[in-house]
Amino acid sequence: MNMSIPMKILRTPLPNAHLSRLERCGAVELLTLFETCLKTGTKMPAYDLLPDAWGRLFSELFLSAEELVDEMQQGVHRISDDNERMLQEFIKADCMSGGSFVTEVIKHGGKIDRAALIMIADLDDLTGIKHNGIMVLQMLIEACDKRVRPALVKRAGKRLLQIYDPRGIPLIFIIFGLCDLCEEDLDAIASVFSKDELKNIMSRSRTGKSAFDVYTNVSASMKRYPPTERNASMVRNAFYVPASKDLRKEGSEKPVRIKKISGLHKERE
Repeated sequence: MNMSIPMKILRTPLPNAHLSRLERCGAVELLTLFETCLKTGTKMPAYDLLPDAWGRLFSELFLSAEELVDEMQQGVHRISDDNERMLQEFIKADCMSGGSFVTEVIKHGGKIDRAALIMIADLDDLTGIKHNGIMVLQMLIEACDKRVRPALVKRAGKRLLQIYDPRGIPLIFIIFGLCDLCEEDLDAIASVFSKDELKNIMSRSRTGKSAFDVYTNVSASMKRYPPTERNASMVRNAFYVPASKDLRKEGSEKPVRIKKISGLHKERE
């Protein structure tokens, strides 16, 4: 007896209609979508697509995250001041309602998405929300592309970089512990803090090294170690000095001398 075996037909999934529509939207339509969500004050069905709309908007306007940051730092704006303020207000409203949009952009957005968030958002709004116990601003610092990070340091400024994480460590130490830290990051930090201000920044318990100590050590380690080794040693040693450490041997090594560090400029040897 012949038995017919049903064949499973493989079908191409239907495209997501909303995402397809976003691909066809221009900047004006995308901005209108954010403005509508801000004005209604409700999370309309398309709200979950706004992170994609954010990325689409700035990919339409800029070729790269670096171009976006460079132009906005120079005062060149490809969207109007009113639209920038509207987007900033949208981000503020999202943070007040839990920050689902901001968190999604940080976690799953591209480099240009996060760069736009850095340059447009009031970063103070990102300190009031947490995701899995981690402050959203800390998430942004850790996820930020290294070529955009100096702009983040400058936009965050003194107050935000001294906020403590759940361990009682100021956020500036999170930056020092990143494995891809570079000279431009140190330049940005030196443009924000003076030498005395860095000396006064420590853990909440006021134990361990100051930000200036770590800053100086990082400067020296950039010349001696590969980035991954520098990351491991700096995180381990920033707040803990082993009792068996031979300080006399350490003192024989010539330290990096910082000629000048102020709120405007620094020079390192």
